[in-house]
Amino acid sequence: MEEERFFTIEEARALLPELRSILTEANEELESSAEKIQQLHHRYEFAEKQLDHSQLPSKSGVENSESQASLELYRKARADFESCIEELTREQTEFLRRLEFWVDKISSHGVILRKLKEGLLDFPACRGDFKYYLCWKADEDDITHWHLLSDGFIGRRALVSLSEYY
Repeated sequence: MEEERFFTIEEARALLPELRSILTEANEELESSAEKIQQLHHRYEFAEKQLDHSQLPSKSGVENSESQASLELYRKARADFESCIEELTREQTEFLRRLEFWVDKISSHGVILRKLKEGLLDFPACRGDFKYYLCWKADEDDITHWHLLSDGFIGRRALVSLSEYY
């Protein structure tokens, strides 16, 4: 099991440029992938409707040009539908693989990723036996807040108030 890393404010601040860059790159890539998934989902829905509206020829035993055309339309609609499912599944799988990659890359710095899209990170910190998190969002210029281990973002306090606790 990996030992928890604790950051000083200086160490955490020194990581901000690299983490900001990683978060930007991750969000751009994942947003692009999410848009592609949405487009593929629309294609899938369209293909599903086409398949629902296509009809297999009746089993009357009489084959004619109309039943042959109906069968060909059904086969095409089914092939399109299956192709959409395969492509959508591939893209979703790749999205999850890349999401895991980015989460691991960010977490490997010893920080706790709370929200990727907002770039919300916690840096474990301690003074003596007092443990807390330095709290930062990617749209902030600097680390100016902290919170107790049991608090989340809503419990953020200004760094100047840290001396009251320790």
